Amino acid sequence: MSDRAVATDAHPAQIDGGSSPRPVTGPRRQLVSLAHRLALSVWFWPTAFAALVVVWRLGSPEMWHDELVTVDVATRSTGQIRGMLANVDAVHGAYYLFMHGWTTLFGTGPAAMRLPSALAMTLATACVALAARRLFDHRTGVAAGFVFALVPTVARFGQESRSYAFVVLAAAAATLLLLRALERPVWGRWVVYALAVAGMGLVNVVALTLLLGHGTAVLIHCWRERRWGSVAWFALAAAGGVAIAAPVILRGMRQAGRQVSWIPDSAPWRVWEQAYGSTLLAFAVTALAAVGVLTHLRRDVAARSVSAALVAVLPLPVILVASTGDINYFFSKYLLFLLPAWAVLAGAGIAVLRRPPLVAVALVVVAALSVPGQLALRGEYSHGWYTYPQARAFKPLSYSGAARIIEAGYQPGDGLAVGGPWWWMAEPGVRYYLPANISPRNVFQKRSAAQRDELYGVSCADPAACLRDEPRIWLLQAAIVDTPMTGLSKKEAAALTARYQVVRVTHTTGMTVALLQRRG
Repeated sequence: MSDRAVATDAHPAQIDGGSSPRPVTGPRRQLVSLAHRLALSVWFWPTAFAALVVVWRLGSPEMWHDELVTVDVATRSTGQIRGMLANVDAVHGAYYLFMHGWTTLFGTGPAAMRLPSALAMTLATACVALAARRLFDHRTGVAAGFVFALVPTVARFGQESRSYAFVVLAAAAATLLLLRALERPVWGRWVVYALAVAGMGLVNVVALTLLLGHGTAVLIHCWRERRWGSVAWFALAAAGGVAIAAPVILRGMRQAGRQVSWIPDSAPWRVWEQAYGSTLLAFAVTALAAVGVLTHLRRDVAARSVSAALVAVLPLPVILVASTGDINYFFSKYLLFLLPAWAVLAGAGIAVLRRPPLVAVALVVVAALSVPGQLALRGEYSHGWYTYPQARAFKPLSYSGAARIIEAGYQPGDGLAVGGPWWWMAEPGVRYYLPANISPRNVFQKRSAAQRDELYGVSCADPAACLRDEPRIWLLQAAIVDTPMTGLSKKEAAALTARYQVVRVTHTTGMTVALLQRRG
């Protein structure tokens, strides 16, 4: 990282000094020039490839319970969202409010809900390519952009209606903006960097550990240049960004015990594999990153190579140490913000090959290694498999299958009862896939999640008193059970048994749907 000029994103067009046909003029010439510049830019082809990767089968995988939480919260009023954030999920508040506006404009279909994440990952790819070019060279920028786009979890979380893709974008953009600020340390560039830091803090507090690497890189840069003004600018920008995000950070810390205390401890390498969505690719990228650093230690970019390595590595031990207490932050989804930095280093490792055909072959090998993960993480129930390539944490749930069962047999006046823990989102999931004109009343619900500013509703204290004259009730379970009353409270089961009899039990993937008929 240096204050001296760096290469532009595209090579200048060559001008033929000899005789030539009359040059193209006007708008056509401008279009040809733009196309030429795009084709030669360091970011265009990796970004275009990433866009194709993340939109392929965008709406196909089943919505899973985390995404259904986003749908439920985003479709509430802004007042209801703010009320809920005071109790839970403050760390996702900025994302929920953004998605509230998005769903108002574009609806809640699977593809529409996931498109913002796809756009975020696509933009992150451009940031990776541009950052790698600034740190190393054009060849490294192209290679790094493709490596990043080929990581299976880039596509996986680029297709999920949660905030993780925005975390990755904020981290990639912050690194790129820091490099720009160090090249020309004017106040405007530091302000934009501060906003990127704020973005990281607003969507994932853990990502702020990236500032450790950024700060070290700034010190190395200033030591080489023998000018220390950027240290003060960095400190002000980082502090300003954290200050903007401070209300979310502080509230999120108070809610941490409830929200992330469930995360189990896992061996660091297993978590690293999950962060990539591939054992082979995790090993390949890590090895290529080591090659990228070691092969640049004796060149004029040694300081920048070391700086890039520190940005990629320093957050890991800090997060591990922070996870030695009651709460584990060393979780694959929380480490995704490091993928851009590791892709930059891996791109440097590939670029060592120098000759374009060899670089292309290396990228093809990386692509081949990513194929199993790419396919596995695009399956029908792949979004619930966040532990891939390890075993699933829980069985797939087909909310759409349960909805089809109810839709096929629904009659006006039917009610609905739901068993099992709320976090499986059985009722919201099935309602999401039911047609708008089919909306059976939840017979045991006293107040909905939105009404009580929470993620889940509250049931009637006296279930029998909450029953009306529903001739039939559909009973949902987010599990395969032979006795459909399983999962209900004793009072709820007794109230149903006294007035209804089970006339049909149907199983779909991970779900049980029973139809109860009123006695007499």
